[in-house]
Amino acid sequence: MTHITTKQAAEQWGISDRRVRKLCADNKIPGVIKKGRSYRIPSDTPRPADGRVKQNAPARFLKWNNDVIATIDDANTVTFTSPDYNKIVELYTRGATSWTGEQLGEFLSERVVSRDRRDIERILFRCGLSHYDVLQIAEITRGIHPKDLLWIAHSKEEKLDDIMTSVFDSVFHQRVDLVGDSLDTPEGYNIKRYGVYENHYGIYKQRISPLMTDVESEVAVYLLAERLGVPCCPAYRVDKDTVFSAFLYDFSKEYIVHFRRLFDGARSDNEYQNLISVRPQYKKDIARMILLDFITRQDDRHLSNIAIMMSAAGESFYPLYDNGRSLFYEDTEEMVRAAVSDPAKYATTFGYSGTYWDYIKEMVADGVPVGSLIDLTITRDEIADILQTAGFIGYRFDGALEWIVKTIEMIRALK
Repeated sequence: MTHITTKQAAEQWGISDRRVRKLCADNKIPGVIKKGRSYRIPSDTPRPADGRVKQNAPARFLKWNNDVIATIDDANTVTFTSPDYNKIVELYTRGATSWTGEQLGEFLSERVVSRDRRDIERILFRCGLSHYDVLQIAEITRGIHPKDLLWIAHSKEEKLDDIMTSVFDSVFHQRVDLVGDSLDTPEGYNIKRYGVYENHYGIYKQRISPLMTDVESEVAVYLLAERLGVPCCPAYRVDKDTVFSAFLYDFSKEYIVHFRRLFDGARSDNEYQNLISVRPQYKKDIARMILLDFITRQDDRHLSNIAIMMSAAGESFYPLYDNGRSLFYEDTEEMVRAAVSDPAKYATTFGYSGTYWDYIKEMVADGVPVGSLIDLTITRDEIADILQTAGFIGYRFDGALEWIVKTIEMIRALK
């Protein structure tokens, strides 16, 4: 029997590579063979039915603020009346005049709480759900997300302000807690809630567990990025177990679009090439991100952790954010020692294949002037001060210091 890759299956079935990988991981495709992080699928396998699509749902409307841009029928098929309503909507529709129920499910899956959260059962209980279902969660939250003004209305007359108030009162206040823990939390295991700190709007993130240093890492990466000259969203230590990550855009005038929405169909295993293929104008910004992620041993950079900002003036590369899973935030002392002894071997991966160090060498071969993209004059004492300010102690302080010093030296040595 012949087998095909997830990319080939995605093209054959007309769905995303990400969706195919998820179906494989959930054992929804028979005969799949897993090799490392890759899957091989029998070539004659028919497209799996989409269990997320709920039949006989009432007709609804997809709105931008209070303007209808699409209708959603009882089979969850979306028909756009304004697929080119604005630049943000255009990025979602890509000129298409309709979505299947599966495409609607994929759109909503990026707006609701991730099934991978450690506290997902508690969240589902508070939502009155017995199992994870993207469409049901979106029904409860109306698909509202602070990154844009898209949402699902049950009638043409419903207004966003009224629904947002209703959702907040019935879901966030009563079913979560009195400080508004967010059901719209982006992917990740942190317990997050939206709020304000020192006149900035952003996200409060609690420590993942008492044994991890993700709070310290978030602050350290911001301070280090600031010193190296890499745009990064500010991160402030609020208390022992909480960090506040500020948003750097005006919600009334600007919108954030994750890079995941910029891809249409399958993409290669080379994430660096994927990124510059869809936004070549940000090649240096992408290179700076990869350099910083190598230096900080980032372990959670994915296409929903990279974004562009849209405004009346056009689009721009949005400063980096969600940097807590870095700098040995969960590693043992033994692991830290091994990594520091050989940074090239223990560099973290980005995408489905290739480490950050691999991509840096590729960038150099591609003529990218990596040595001039960040400020490599930072000293060992400056790095130590940053780690101490962020709250690093013990073996993680020692390991992070050595890792940062060594990786910067590696970059300096590149020709």
